[in-house]
Amino acid sequence: MKNFGNVVEFEELRSYFYTDVGTVKAVDGVTFDVPKGKTVGIVGESGCGKSVTSLSLMRLLQGPQGQIAGGEIRYNQSSKHRTVDLAKISQKEMEEIRGNEIAMIFQEPMTTLNPVFTIGDQIDECIEHHNPKMKKEEIKARTIEMLKLVGIARTEGIYQSYPHELSGGMRQRVVIAMALCCNPQLIIADEPTTALDVTIQAQILDLLRELKNKINASIMLITHDLGVIAEMADYVVVMYAGRIVEQGTAKEIYQEPLHPYTIGLMKSRPILNESVDRLYSIPGNVPNPINLPEHCYFKNRCEKCMVRCNGAYPRMISITSTHKVCCYLHDKTVRIYHH
Repeated sequence: MKNFGNVVEFEELRSYFYTDVGTVKAVDGVTFDVPKGKTVGIVGESGCGKSVTSLSLMRLLQGPQGQIAGGEIRYNQSSKHRTVDLAKISQKEMEEIRGNEIAMIFQEPMTTLNPVFTIGDQIDECIEHHNPKMKKEEIKARTIEMLKLVGIARTEGIYQSYPHELSGGMRQRVVIAMALCCNPQLIIADEPTTALDVTIQAQILDLLRELKNKINASIMLITHDLGVIAEMADYVVVMYAGRIVEQGTAKEIYQEPLHPYTIGLMKSRPILNESVDRLYSIPGNVPNPINLPEHCYFKNRCEKCMVRCNGAYPRMISITSTHKVCCYLHDKTVRIYHH
């Protein structure tokens, strides 16, 4: 680890999908840290590589097409006082970590839960898998405790219920209970509120924040909802076409966005008490992931595009110790010529 204050460090991670029509560079050279006890929000439009980053961390990419092609995912495994590279450890070692020390909350609770088993059976199985020496009564007591922890009142009834008997918000609470049942160090929340209505969404976000503080875990929050990021995240990573274009503290990203793509995302938000005929949208489309250009991927959609942007892909520039941006506009070593 470069810094033992981090729970995970991504270093030049590359995750590719090898298809019949070419190689999809879903994640291409991603570097960022997840500090202990903090929430890092990963934001970007659909297809930018946010979910593939989290699936790479969990080693859940669909093989043989999907593979980690390079880079490191350094994990600070405090239970064994060591650092491991999750991209390279054996499947057996990964199974000990997955669901136990690193847990994931998926965006669609109905497809996460098995429809033919009761809620109790499914959480019990998760606890039993990682704690084989626990007795049946202890496992059930732990499951009931977890259901209470996520704000479910009628725990005995829910324990014996099937997923289809619960509402969407209740199912998401169950999925959160399942993710937290082994006290993970890191929780990956992949769009945890997408399938829920706004009031339930707010409750689930409050619950996640409260639970994170209770068990002192870190959260990697994946979303395209800037409101969720503003409410939850300490640090923000902005992704575009498989690469990070900007990262910093939530305050830096919201108050001083520097990359034209981040600025475009901020401009496209609806603002309360402000009436507009049409919301702003970034012109153009994301480049084809199979045939990416050599220059900046955002160039053809960028309002600040310059002659220099036709050259090599820009490097990451440090603006402050936490704020970094990948754009020639902020590269003081390069002479800038506008069109």
